[in-house]
Amino acid sequence: MPPTWIALAIDGGYNTEAGPSAPFRMKSDEVVSVPWLIEAQNVIYNLDGWPQKMPGASNVNGTATGATDAVMGIFDYWRSQSSGSPTQQRVIYSGTQFYTESGGTLTSIATGFESGKMPAFEIMNDVLVIATSSDVDVPRTWNQTTFANLGGSPPLFHFHVQHKDRMFAAGVASNKSRLYYTVSGSQADWTGAGSGSIDVSPDDGDVITGLRSHKDELVVFKGPNTGSLYRISGSAPTGSDAFALHRFVKGVGSTNHQNILLARDDLWFWDDNGIHSLVATAAFGDYNAAFLSAQIATYISSSLNHSRFDAIWGANVTGQGYALWTVSRAGASTHDLIIMLDYRFDPIRFALWPAYAVASLAMMRDTSREVTPWAGTYTGRAMRMNRSARNIAGTAYTSKALLPYLGFGDPFFDKTPMKGRVGFAPKGDTTFTVGWQRDGNTQQTASVTQGGSAMLGDSSDNFLLDTDTLGGGRYEHRFFDMEGQFKEIQVELSQGGLDVDFEPHSLALELEGAGIGTTGGLG
Repeated sequence: MPPTWIALAIDGGYNTEAGPSAPFRMKSDEVVSVPWLIEAQNVIYNLDGWPQKMPGASNVNGTATGATDAVMGIFDYWRSQSSGSPTQQRVIYSGTQFYTESGGTLTSIATGFESGKMPAFEIMNDVLVIATSSDVDVPRTWNQTTFANLGGSPPLFHFHVQHKDRMFAAGVASNKSRLYYTVSGSQADWTGAGSGSIDVSPDDGDVITGLRSHKDELVVFKGPNTGSLYRISGSAPTGSDAFALHRFVKGVGSTNHQNILLARDDLWFWDDNGIHSLVATAAFGDYNAAFLSAQIATYISSSLNHSRFDAIWGANVTGQGYALWTVSRAGASTHDLIIMLDYRFDPIRFALWPAYAVASLAMMRDTSREVTPWAGTYTGRAMRMNRSARNIAGTAYTSKALLPYLGFGDPFFDKTPMKGRVGFAPKGDTTFTVGWQRDGNTQQTASVTQGGSAMLGDSSDNFLLDTDTLGGGRYEHRFFDMEGQFKEIQVELSQGGLDVDFEPHSLALELEGAGIGTTGGLG
């Protein structure tokens, strides 16, 4: 039979549960579905399904607060004014100090805190209330002028949320299953009439680990052992609309306050088994198939350091349609990986970003009004993410997508690859690598240039006036030679150059051999 061109379609993201070899499925004539990826590192996904090298990051502060300072939290604080526009202060907790940032310069507003503690931030009555996971640093306030202790004799809580015109807080070392609340209308009166507390199953072997105000109720997360979720309805301690505690589900909880994200009108959160959805939990309880992270369950269970799940930070990058969590891999004592969940697809897609080693994440409205993720490093710097330059504070990183083994029909029969064809958005006078492994053989590679169609003075691509695109086009194809035989073949796309983007959009193989028909694709 003559050779036949077979195109590939990427129909899924990183998946550790599906196995190394994908079943054969034709999407259409001469188009084979690739239902998942074996690896997806330092990539984002375009809406056609193909991975692209993820955006880079640049340092916000030109000078580090300290070479070993962990930036444990970042917050975008907007304060209303009696006249004029609201004013913004970007708050950064690094080492033992809280700073504000302006134009890349950090200014200390408070010092003397325990380092390495997770902060929590909440605004009420235009005042920023700050707590940390320290058992000695009391809650503080800042109104963009004065940094002070939180008044009203508050408990020494670790995290808090505003809900129903009150401040609710938890994490007090002496009462870790007790939820405290202020009088109505105040963030600083914890003892007056109308303040109080609610004990949330203090004898269940867990503690309160997180709080979120969601859809007119306060959701209380417990963990980290058995796990449970509670809902508090009502708006006052007494009366016809009194607070009422309802157990929502048992067996699912959260490891900490800062991993909980609002996304797609839902709450997403981590326990030791992975990432959960409040909506899915309501429908299925702790049924494993309801896990958001079911596609990477093995990776979470065996490749992450679960003792650091209480330090996970999350951010929902709404404008790009993905969520991020910074985590620690097995054996690591600090976060050295970001897990990306792209929720624009059905099913959702995952990718790993090992180029990042950051302690915290936050969404910030930048000076250009762009809402973009920021990250806090372990070396005293905040980083502005989602930059077009493909580097992490000047350091190169490698983008890689590894497809599963594909048999192109019955794997019993041998096939011979003749050529490959890859389509991409040109990225200048640079290259990327296509690799392929035939069965158990050594991987073969081809270096593909990703410039435009033709260049003046290029003897290999003669430029034709009114025909070729000078210096680049919006979409190009390149061919590369292949050889050998295979029963199943695995393809890899990668690019690791400094400041070099990589954006493939198609891949096809010219194959001949048994099992390949002359029409209608594979026989």
